[in-house]
Amino acid sequence: MTRKAMIRLAAIILITFLFVVGCDSKDNDTTTDTEPGTDNVDNTGDEGEEPEGLPPMTDEEITLTFANWLPEEIYQSVADAFMEEYPNITVELISPGDGDYNEFLLNLAGSEGLPDAFWVLGGVDIAIRNRWLGDMTEYWENDPETENVLDTLKDIGYLDGERMLYAPSGHFPYAVLLNEQIFKDQNIDLPSPDWTYNEMIDLIEELTIPEEQIYGLYQGTNLVTMGTIVLGDTIGEYGWNGETFDLTEHWADVAQQRGDFIRNGNHAPWPGTDEAEAAFGDRDAWAPETGQVAIYLDYVVGVQRFAKEEMKELGLSYVPYPVPRGDNAETENKPAYVDFGTISPATEHPREAYELLKWMGWGVEGTKVKLETALAIDEPEVTAPLTNDEDLWELYRSLFPEGQHYDDYLERVKYPIPLGGAILPGFGVFMDEAYINGEYGRVEDAIAEGELNAHDIAQDLTNRANKAYQDAMEEIAQQ
Repeated sequence: MTRKAMIRLAAIILITFLFVVGCDSKDNDTTTDTEPGTDNVDNTGDEGEEPEGLPPMTDEEITLTFANWLPEEIYQSVADAFMEEYPNITVELISPGDGDYNEFLLNLAGSEGLPDAFWVLGGVDIAIRNRWLGDMTEYWENDPETENVLDTLKDIGYLDGERMLYAPSGHFPYAVLLNEQIFKDQNIDLPSPDWTYNEMIDLIEELTIPEEQIYGLYQGTNLVTMGTIVLGDTIGEYGWNGETFDLTEHWADVAQQRGDFIRNGNHAPWPGTDEAEAAFGDRDAWAPETGQVAIYLDYVVGVQRFAKEEMKELGLSYVPYPVPRGDNAETENKPAYVDFGTISPATEHPREAYELLKWMGWGVEGTKVKLETALAIDEPEVTAPLTNDEDLWELYRSLFPEGQHYDDYLERVKYPIPLGGAILPGFGVFMDEAYINGEYGRVEDAIAEGELNAHDIAQDLTNRANKAYQDAMEEIAQQ
């Protein structure tokens, strides 16, 4: 299931585990004693070493192919701009249409070959298993433009610690939406945009008012994902410190808290349930649209959706907040859906494929085209900038309404932490074999149903996660 498919289903059914595995599509360690959000990844290059510059592009007539799953109109506009810049290069966008993206890539790999540049969907494990990752080290390390990539993403693509195989290509920050009307009705002040995680937990409890059928929480994104990153001030889910996972501390606490919220009635009912029919008079009602949810966990596309005039006409007044900081956090690290791309290991034009991938991903020129096109066609599903370029962030800001809440939100989403499946080898295998389909069943569901205590299984899950990671790293080493 693609992230876009999950967006369509968000109003119908929530499957929070798939959000964790995928984008996924959609991580690493804490320890910063410098300014927030900096110095929190392992830098592979030498400190202070200036990039030498990229080799020139070919002047031969060539064709490059590119694939991803996001709105074609936006990426065709980038392809057109790229071809205007390099008139000797023809860019062809290829797509599975309504088919499965990964099946599409698998079929291509077995027939005419992978696209020259493409994005990876659903986690890095599929790319590792199928040997899809092309080595971009020479280009990445000699490209001055990579120096400005967001700090938390700059070196993630060195999956084996040596080769740059995997570049950030799309950025969709998480968000928390607060129902301003409920806060006003209950005479509770909205928090500071620099609020903390435990402030959010306290508000969820305080704003659960059964006699008024008000629920403190609804999850479109997952409390467990948020909590394990911000409470540990980490660079990855589940206590990931750059080498190992540790689910015994924050994961266990947050997973148990999430289960308690569902079991105790703090969490609004899911659509399609008897509870939804009893609460809202409509079995298929999506709780955030009823106005009876105080705090809704979502991501940036949801922020834009709830800013639309039709939502105001429904009497909904959700305002965006960044994911809260951990109470003892020293960084601004916050979860985000981050998509990654690569070049084909078999491309005949690796330098040009790298340049195309950059335009379609983190590059300033391509991002500017994407944002301008999104503004022109009113398309909210467009990447936030992947670099610190102020002009791009100003352009991205113009996709949102005026207002201090939007300013505050966007100022605090510049240290994205990708979800585990997107960038941690073996994470998807762990999720599939131990967290969703293992002996405990669907772990978070079992906790919410009172069948499991998260603390009782945290060490076992830690061991399994670390084993899956080590196995995947051994597989990378053999490639």
